[in-house]
Parts: sequence; structure tokens; C-alpha cells
Amino acid sequence: MKAITTPLRSILLAALGLGATLAACGTQTPADTGNVGGSGSTTASASVSSSGSLGTGGAASSLSFLARFDAAQSQLPEGLWVTADSKTAYLGFAFTGQIVSVALADDTVTDFATVPAPPAGKGFVTGITQSLAGDLYVAAATVDAAAYPGAIYKLPAAGGAVTQAFAADAAFRALNGLLFDEAGNLFVTDSVVGAIFKISPDGQTVTDWLTDPLLLGDASATNPCKTPLGIPFGANGIALSQKAFYVTNSDKATLVRIPIQADGSAGAASVFSASDPATCLPLHGADGITVDADGSFFIAGDGGNSLVHVGTEGKATVLSQGGLFDGPASVSLGTLGAKKYAFLSNFGIGSYLEKKTPQVGLLSYGPLP
Repeated sequence: MKAITTPLRSILLAALGLGATLAACGTQTPADTGNVGGSGSTTASASVSSSGSLGTGGAASSLSFLARFDAAQSQLPEGLWVTADSKTAYLGFAFTGQIVSVALADDTVTDFATVPAPPAGKGFVTGITQSLAGDLYVAAATVDAAAYPGAIYKLPAAGGAVTQAFAADAAFRALNGLLFDEAGNLFVTDSVVGAIFKISPDGQTVTDWLTDPLLLGDASATNPCKTPLGIPFGANGIALSQKAFYVTNSDKATLVRIPIQADGSAGAASVFSASDPATCLPLHGADGITVDADGSFFIAGDGGNSLVHVGTEGKATVLSQGGLFDGPASVSLGTLGAKKYAFLSNFGIGSYLEKKTPQVGLLSYGPLP
């Protein structure tokens, strides 16, 4: 595996050295609404909405903050998981290793668990998923493998501090999206390597399930769709539907389909949904992805500050853009008041790089049809 390049190190070292700089950006103003995380404390909750497309029963869908976090304390949420019963959302702070829970009944934020905190400039925490047994699994990406190895951490259902990796491998770099198959194997994307790794149920065996050009990033000067990181950043979110994996490529603003063969190996990868090469829309900065019951997809458009729906035929439609969005990174589906909603983590890394105060937290969009 190639060593991380100087541009990668210089850009990410700057992007990950958040503490003092974010403090200088300031904290949330009194006009901000929603709960503020940290130490299990909350404030009174109120929703701020921006108008969207039509939802169920002709009602207008809206984008709202359920909980706000404090960027000055490096509470930038990248990973997100919403439980099947829609009672709890779990979010991971990329630069502190802290995992918090949000009770969706009343938006109460509580400290839940921790994984090893990345030393400044050495790594960051990304995706979250949950096994059928109820354990949460968290991915950690590395910038300096000697100081902070790339790894997967397993969190017990009760939460708490976790120090031992569930799976680690010298090939891991920017681990990102992850999910389980029915056999209990864990699949995880690597945004820098352009690969999908397969991890056995016990975490002991790691295989390169697929490395493919369609999963590689493209940070060339001629690519208007590239992320602001200044490095190739490709395979990101991953979803499973109809015996195929669907993987977002952030730099290329595409959704890639990889069929799963009868023997469990990868079939030929192909572009399932693409963007306009000039505007990069509708999948600009395609990041997290989740699949709906009908086989269609919802994608968090980090670069486009948007929520995108991709139908089963591959047609992509922007459902909501701008407004409260500030680098949405992950998306999950669940219910509020018996109606379906999309939940998103507002990561805010783009605002940070532009020296603005990131508006970070947990968002909801809906109701959805």
C-alpha cells in the first residue's frame, strides 16, 4: 500500500487541527435552536425549518434541527446511525472519538461511548453501523498509521469507553461507510484506497473484496466535482439492495453499483447514477447513503449541501438544498410521529475550511412519501 502523500498530509493536518481554530470561530448564538450536546446536558428544543418538496398527504416537507452541537468543542458529527425502532440516533464526532445518543422522542442528547481519540492531525472517526445483535461499530480513518491506526471499533449495547480495535489492518487508510450482510460479515469502504474491505464476523480476517477505478477519487485540477480536501477521495457511503452494493463516490459525484455474485465475490462495477460534469449536480459531494423499503436511495450531498433521492432506475432528484444544510455527511431513515423522515448529520467541515462557524448537529427532513 502506498504511503499517504504530502498533499494528503498537509491538507488533512490543517483540517484536523480544529481545537483552537474552532474556538476562535465562536460558539452557537442565542438565536440557534435545538439541543446542544456535551456532558449529557441539553437546552430547550425548538425546530427551525426550511421549506422543501411535498411529503406525505401533500404536506410540505421541511428541514429542521433536532439537536445542535458545539463546533468550538470539536463536536463535528460525521457518522450517524438511527435504530430500527426510530427511538435513538447515534452520532460520532470525527475529531474527538466521542459517540453521543439522541433520544428522538424528546431530542435529549447523552454521552454514550468513546473510541480512541485521534491525536491532532493523525486521524478521524467516520461511519457508524449496527449489527443484528445490537452492537454499534465505528470506523476510524488514519492520516498517520503509526500514531493512529485505521481500525473498526465495536461498541457494546450499553456503551462506554472502548480502547481495543475489533478489526485492524495495515491496508486501512480512510475507512468510511460500513454495513453488515446477512451472514454477519462487515463491509467497509476506503475513500483513499478506492476499495471495499470485507471483515469476518469475528474481526480476525480482512480481505480486499474489491478495488476498482470507479471507486477511486479524482482530485485533478480539471475536476470541478472534487472535494475541498485536495486529495483523491472516492468510495464513501455504502448500501445493500437487491444483491448488490451501491457506493457513493464523493470526488466523481456518482453512485456506483457492484453486483454480488452467487459465490459472494464482486461482479463488474458500473455507474448507476451520475451527475452533470459541469455543475456536479445532483450528486455533488455524494457522501452517506441509505436504502428505502422500495429499493430507492437517499444520499447526503456534502458538497452540494443537499439531500438527494435516487430511484430504482438511477434517476437522481434533489429533495432539499441549502438552508440549514452545512456539509451533510450521513443519512438514515426513521419515523417521527408515525411518519417517515430522513435524518442527517451536519458535519460542517466545509464551513470550517472557509473559516466560518460550522452549523453542526442532527437534522430531520420530512415527512417523506
